[in-house]
Amino acid sequence: MGEVVSIKEKVEARVKEVEDKTGSGSGDGIDTDFVLRCLGRNELGDGELFKKLYRDRYVFNKSMDGWMEWLGHIWAVDKKNARTLAAVEGVAEIYGSEASKLTEKLREVGAGSPEEAYLKARRDALLKRVSALRARRRRKNCLHFASSTHNAIAIDGKEIDQKAWLFPCLNGVINLKTGELEPGRPGDYLMKTSPVEWLGIDKECEIWEKSLLEIFSDNYKLVAFLQRVCGAALVGEVLNSIMVVMTGRGRNGKSLIVDVMSDIMGDLAQPIRSEMLLDQYRIPSASSPTPDIMKLRGLRMAFASETDDGCKISPSKVKWLTGKDKLTGRGAHETYEVTFRPSHTLFLLTNHKPHAPAEDFAFWERMVLFPFEISFVDRDPDQPHERRADVHLGQKLEKEYSGILAWMVRGCLDWQKEGLAPPTAVKEAVKEYRRDEDSVADFIDERCVVGLSYKVTAAAVYADFEEWWKVNVSNRVPKKKRFGTWFGKRFERVKRGTIWYEGVGLLAEQEQIRDMVKD
Repeated sequence: MGEVVSIKEKVEARVKEVEDKTGSGSGDGIDTDFVLRCLGRNELGDGELFKKLYRDRYVFNKSMDGWMEWLGHIWAVDKKNARTLAAVEGVAEIYGSEASKLTEKLREVGAGSPEEAYLKARRDALLKRVSALRARRRRKNCLHFASSTHNAIAIDGKEIDQKAWLFPCLNGVINLKTGELEPGRPGDYLMKTSPVEWLGIDKECEIWEKSLLEIFSDNYKLVAFLQRVCGAALVGEVLNSIMVVMTGRGRNGKSLIVDVMSDIMGDLAQPIRSEMLLDQYRIPSASSPTPDIMKLRGLRMAFASETDDGCKISPSKVKWLTGKDKLTGRGAHETYEVTFRPSHTLFLLTNHKPHAPAEDFAFWERMVLFPFEISFVDRDPDQPHERRADVHLGQKLEKEYSGILAWMVRGCLDWQKEGLAPPTAVKEAVKEYRRDEDSVADFIDERCVVGLSYKVTAAAVYADFEEWWKVNVSNRVPKKKRFGTWFGKRFERVKRGTIWYEGVGLLAEQEQIRDMVKD
């Protein structure tokens, strides 16, 4: 009974709101004439009345094949359409209210009046409609007409979470261009939200900032860069095309950072399978559901973690997952495919850096590498890189979540002014990582000599490379053409009957020449 009373109160408030906006006598509001027209149009009229009463309160999502409910700042899925079906009681209440007016009118005109029969018939029709709308079939039909007729309260689904510069939180929506809190608007169709309350741009987070300085060995520039990266990731639009890699020995703070970010971001940050970044991942066929892709929809941060030692990353998949091209997918239980613009920043947390091709320039341009060199231990530290762990740090940081959110938004504003501007520590870490993955450079260091006076045939250098690769890397030797592309980027390639590389020679050949000279 309490729910019915609550619905009645909401209906009365909503009717007043509609009348205040449109004018009850104008024909555009919910007045007696409109209600009686809806009565005469049968189930179609019920749908029209529902639309008038609940626009911007409920909406049908065609791609989800279900209803959503407005919660004040964001939309939420109405599971099994339960609350929307219950809201049809509001339509019944309006018909019932008109029936009550006619009952009063009958008392006024008295028995035997010429109007009695007409008024009674109209009242009975209204009461019959009220009764019908309290049955499940009629309620479902009401929603069908509300979502499928002219000016329906329905969306295709592509509208969801497309406002890149708005960040929903517990008590409103943060405008990321200004750092100010605004009320949510139904027409923005935001669903994913942060559970953290916004307490202003100047809210402090002293423990968080102190912890970051400890994690990064008092490197203020690195901490400020992390702040800009996290701030940029609040924006639901791919503007930087980066993959943020956090790597280092275990218990070094990277999991703490990501856990805090995940808690603050709420629905806007989710883990994804690290296999999506690797060579062995196979994108499902067009006819299959693609939950991995759909999981990215509307995300601001996507976290992949812990690739196995020796795994090989796929540059093409990293470019795909960090690029600006639209993604198309279909959820496991959804009827239609949805095409959407990517909105996430990709993060990879790993103790072991995956292998990557050193020669892929576009891949390394996307790389942002945070080195984590400090370890936090549960004993007295006995190594220079060790620090004592605070087992209660997570609980302490939870109390600073509003301040950490403000720290991120300040980082977003700084990023808009300065760009990402990676510091030297990040550039050097990426350079070192790329060099570690450069097998051709290793081959040159071990088996070649470099100088203007040297030259070698393409056939000779590839034969030596093939032998070296099998011993040092694997039996799967890159093809001659691929090796030629790599080598040709480092040394001048000329053709004089045969193909030569100038400025480089084979160490073995030079040693033979020296031995011959000695003899």
